[in-house]
Amino acid sequence: MSEKEQLPFVTATPQHRLGGKAIDLAFYAVTFGIGWLIWNFIVWSDGRTPGHQVLSMRVYSTDTGRPARWGHMALRQFVIPFTYCLVPLMFIIFGGIQTANLNTSGVILMDVGYFLGLLVVLLDIFWIFKGDKRQRLVDVFAKTTVLNECISSEIHSNGSL
Repeated sequence: MSEKEQLPFVTATPQHRLGGKAIDLAFYAVTFGIGWLIWNFIVWSDGRTPGHQVLSMRVYSTDTGRPARWGHMALRQFVIPFTYCLVPLMFIIFGGIQTANLNTSGVILMDVGYFLGLLVVLLDIFWIFKGDKRQRLVDVFAKTTVLNECISSEIHSNGSL
């Protein structure tokens, strides 16, 4: 069965996904992260984040064609991003240790870590503009895609929209 036959809705546009990320960041700021985290833990079982829920998007597994479950969302939202930020984090930690020991090279190590971290985040975010699958790097590794549940793939493929 091809991916297009499995997935019931169209892929969310990069603008739609960035809007969801902006809503997540706003909720995070307003609730000091606590309310946002609790809301995340609740809606992950439906394959969503708070921003996805507001904008009618859902994360689907590309393997099964079904909405991602809680464990898959935890992997996608925390485990994978944490692992690809380990290298920049190591530079920042070792740089901080060097700086605490009054070694001026620590500042350079920290700057390299911050630069690498920024580079990884930007690469992940802008990966959605690559190709027609519109997946972030996190989605590629987690084998997921984000769909816009306002538009059925049947309606879209028939040209009725």
